[in-house]
Amino acid sequence: MAVCNSTLRSVWPTLVILWLLKWDTGCDAQLQGEEVEIFHSDKQTKLGWISEPVKQWDEIKLRVDTETPVPVLQACGKRITRTILSTWMERKDAHYLLMDISIAQEEEESGQLNSLQIHCFDSDTEIRRFQNSQAVLSLQTSKLFSGEVHPSQISNHLSRSLALSLGSVSRRGFQLAFSYSGSCVFLTAIRLYYRRCPDVVSNLVSFGGMGAGSGPLSGSCVEGAVEVSPPIRECNLDGAWGPLQGGCTCEPGHQVMKDTCEACRIGYYKAANESGGCQLCPANTRTQREGSERCDCLQGFSRLPNDPHDLGCTKQPSAPVNLTAHHHNDSVVTVTWDPPHDRGGRQEVTYRVKCEKEAEAGRQWEECGDDVVFLLNSAELTNTSVSIMGLNPQRDYRLSVQAWNDISTLQGAPHLSTAAITIHRWKFPPVVTTVTPDSNHSVLNITPAPQHKSRFSIWLTVGVLFGVLLLMAVIPIAMCVLRKSYTKLRSDQEVELLPMNAEVSYRRPQVVESTPQPNMVEGVVQLLEGLSGRLLASLKEVLVEREQLTLGKELGKGEFGLVYEGIFTPEEGVDIKVAVKTMKGIHSQEDLHEFLREAEIMKNFDHENVVKLLGVTLQREQDSPLPVPLVVLPYMKHGDLRRFLIATRYGDISMFVPHQSLLRFMIDIAAGMDYLSSQGFLHRDLAARNCMLGDDLRVCVADFGLSKKIYSSNYYRQTVALRLPIKWMAMESLSESIYTTKSDVWSFGVTMWEIVSRGRTPYPGVHNHELLDLLLSGHRLKPPEECDHKLYEVMRSCWDREPTRRPGFRELAETLKGLLAELPVLEASQEATYINQGLEIAAAVAAAAGGASQDSQSDSGGRCENVYLPSPVGATAAARDEDVEVEDGYLKYITGSEVKENDDH
Repeated sequence: MAVCNSTLRSVWPTLVILWLLKWDTGCDAQLQGEEVEIFHSDKQTKLGWISEPVKQWDEIKLRVDTETPVPVLQACGKRITRTILSTWMERKDAHYLLMDISIAQEEEESGQLNSLQIHCFDSDTEIRRFQNSQAVLSLQTSKLFSGEVHPSQISNHLSRSLALSLGSVSRRGFQLAFSYSGSCVFLTAIRLYYRRCPDVVSNLVSFGGMGAGSGPLSGSCVEGAVEVSPPIRECNLDGAWGPLQGGCTCEPGHQVMKDTCEACRIGYYKAANESGGCQLCPANTRTQREGSERCDCLQGFSRLPNDPHDLGCTKQPSAPVNLTAHHHNDSVVTVTWDPPHDRGGRQEVTYRVKCEKEAEAGRQWEECGDDVVFLLNSAELTNTSVSIMGLNPQRDYRLSVQAWNDISTLQGAPHLSTAAITIHRWKFPPVVTTVTPDSNHSVLNITPAPQHKSRFSIWLTVGVLFGVLLLMAVIPIAMCVLRKSYTKLRSDQEVELLPMNAEVSYRRPQVVESTPQPNMVEGVVQLLEGLSGRLLASLKEVLVEREQLTLGKELGKGEFGLVYEGIFTPEEGVDIKVAVKTMKGIHSQEDLHEFLREAEIMKNFDHENVVKLLGVTLQREQDSPLPVPLVVLPYMKHGDLRRFLIATRYGDISMFVPHQSLLRFMIDIAAGMDYLSSQGFLHRDLAARNCMLGDDLRVCVADFGLSKKIYSSNYYRQTVALRLPIKWMAMESLSESIYTTKSDVWSFGVTMWEIVSRGRTPYPGVHNHELLDLLLSGHRLKPPEECDHKLYEVMRSCWDREPTRRPGFRELAETLKGLLAELPVLEASQEATYINQGLEIAAAVAAAAGGASQDSQSDSGGRCENVYLPSPVGATAAARDEDVEVEDGYLKYITGSEVKENDDH
């Protein structure tokens, strides 16, 4: 057995100060930690404590501010020392005991008031007798009662003391004792308890609950975290946790999310010993699992050992292009070339030139040897030309130029980075020939000349003349044969004959078939006389009779035609509400052909996020010598996406489109574009105005007037004058008229910006002719207001100067889905109902006000071909806004000369 507070003397002054502070500030009911009660006399029916001498302490029951009588201890009578010992109580996980008690004392005749002595015994087993020991507390009250007061009135003289410290305990249990030698004393509402620090998780460390004053406690790292140094914390006497010593950090591949470590999703990473959150994998890298600390290079790409982890993987460059040889005299040749189209994602590129000569019998080529001299170091050239001396005009030579960067050292030097040119023996100045990347090899044929006039030269001249005449006869025949074969193999599309260096695109002549296919819809076929037989055959499945289509009210008016509401009856008893697109200004068969070409592109599309073609028909008009085509499309209630966004921003009623809806719009567009690119199509006019929105809030990509099908190459070069969407075009499209899937990705980034800004015009205040210089200087669209920084980073990735570093549409869709998953769930059905009802109210308000004027139906977004709805409510106000242009600045005509000027920049 030991006295409860063996160290009480040393901590007594501190405890007194704490008690006084709590008493003075009235914080008795607002302790910092949890309180765990061990004993309360008011909750007992009988105490049964031991009195010494016997019966000097009495246990009575009184109603003391309670509904029912409770046990009360009293010691009244002889002025001798009287003690009472409690029963044994288990301490639980208490380390410091506290007590609340109510006490009433009788005044003494001598005027000298005795104190109530309180003792605490720390023991593993119960003791039966009071043992003299030093008291841990001594109490007096100033509110005394006289001897005439009846016990039933004693509650009026009770004084309450709170949070009295009984000191520390360490054994299994304890017992309490009171000692009093005065006239009379009453004790009631005895409450014994301790404070406890609650369970806590903070700074990635978990601590279990612990009794106050327990000493230093070791914590544990949460799941996904690792220990930096042992985490230790103390539970203070007031039940509050002290400061944390040591700590934990998220292991590589994990980021802090509230008080836990969350594994980075696939496609994201977090390097070791790096603060912040998970980062999107850089270009040409990926992760194979969640919780990755680095992104691995895609196949064909590599990373140098000293490259930072946030740098995308790169590859060796493609071969140099336009390799050309110039002959100066009998022994000097200058070779020039242009840098490779693809630098592999790196800036540095050097060139290695190799010379080979015609070998003796047994091998075709051998090293040129010391007789041939390069005027510059042929191993590490940085310029794009080199002169070679010592060539023998009577031998054949092969000169190869290899593009090289730091990655080439890792991956080796395959032939894909090398272009070669062959120079045959010569006498006269050679004809310059250029290598094409398909073969990476060209032959410079030099016809040998005689050293002096001889009979051989006469025969040679005759032979050359005969050969020229023979070629003149054979070439036209060969071209006819090739053209016939090409007509069978390829549709009536533009074909790139020189995929990487082409300056001109060729179109094969149209073959007109006078006899229509036997299964054609007869009425429509008669109106298509003179049109390409191939186009007729291609549209056969979607041609419908004019009688199957009933036109209704006009929905929109654009520069190229009108859009009507209509009813399409594909079979008897089946009526479908549709949108019917027409074209005005059909002046020639070529105009009609171009309009129907867009329908031909659409007929095979089958994806929920791409507008599907329902049918094509034609009708005669009195003032037009040619039939007017009508294209039947699904009816999309909200029309084009840009007008919808402007309507909700400037409408006559307030309409808030949730951020979740905007992300879903982007995900739909990315899915539709991923489908189109997988089918080999370049859209070339992706913008919010060319995306349609249905009443289920599903977005479909539309308007394929500028779309191109690519075949053997992976890009298209524009060579004819067209009206183009300048502010949505990628840098390489503006400067070189080159279009790829990655240039569509650039346009998608601008479309994302439109969606977040609710239909505002990109690059406000920037003229079309200024845009390319602005982009080349590194400027990009600024984040719209209230744009999430993660979403803006996705936009920025679409505008990378290097097309190969831009993400693909499938990767973009997955990234956007990840951002959507971080937001609160918003049911799609509730979302659609809210927005549809809001727009119906707006339309009703507009109708009551007289509706929008016909003039307001002109498109402020560009090409005007797919406008299903008149100008939205408030569009006039939008046009007046400084951020919204009523522009012909979205598009402009580009001619061949203008493309050349851009190239010069």
